[in-house]
Amino acid sequence: MILRRRSAFQLIVVTLLASVLALVSAACGAATSAAPSLVVAADSPSSAATSPSAIPSASPSAVASTEASPGASPAVPIDPSLLAILPATVGGQGINEIPEIEANLMTDPSLVQNASSLAVALGINMNTGDFAYVAVIQVKPLVFSNAFYLSWRQSYDDGACSQSDGLKGTSTTTIAGRQVFTGTCNGGAETYHVHLAAPDRLVSITSVGTGQYGALVLASLKP
Repeated sequence: MILRRRSAFQLIVVTLLASVLALVSAACGAATSAAPSLVVAADSPSSAATSPSAIPSASPSAVASTEASPGASPAVPIDPSLLAILPATVGGQGINEIPEIEANLMTDPSLVQNASSLAVALGINMNTGDFAYVAVIQVKPLVFSNAFYLSWRQSYDDGACSQSDGLKGTSTTTIAGRQVFTGTCNGGAETYHVHLAAPDRLVSITSVGTGQYGALVLASLKP
C-alpha cells in the first residue's frame, strides 16, 4: 500500500488550515471572507494545531532535536535544509518552518515507509488571510513512480479539501518551466504539487486567498 486513504498527514493538513483560519479570523475579523470555511475534523489530532505567530524560523539545529531516540517508534527525520528551495517570502510575508506540524508528521506510517526526510513551512498575510502551507518531502530511493505520485496527490488533496466542501477538480499547468498538478476545493482552497528529480523530492502546497500564494511560491522555487 503506497498511502493510506485517511492518513494522519491528511488530518494534520485539515487541522493546520482550520487553526490558521481561526487565527486570521480573530486577528482581522473579516479575514474569513478571503478563505474557505474550515472546521477541524472530530478525529483530528488536537496536538497538530499551531499558531503562526509562534512559528520560529527554520534552523539546522532542529534536525537533531526531532530525530527519534533509541527504542522509539520509527520516525522520519526533520530536515529544515529542504526548505532552502523555497523563496524567503511570499506576497511580502516571510515563509517560516512549523516544527509543531513536523513533529506530528514524522511518525505517520505512510511517510515513515516512503520518506527519508521532511520539512514544512507557512507563509501567511494576517491582514488578508492569504496563506501558503508548504510540505517538502524527500522520497526514499526507488520509491517514486507515477503510481506513487498519483496516490500522494490524491491523498493530499482529499485531506486539504475534506473540510473545504470537498475536491472540485484537478488539472495540470506549467509554472517556471515545471509541470504542476493542481487541485481546487469547492470551498476555494487550492493545492499544488511538483516533483523535483535527482534527488526525488515532492513539494505540495495548500494555498488560500486571492493572492495565489501557492503559485507565487512555485514561481520562485529554487533548483
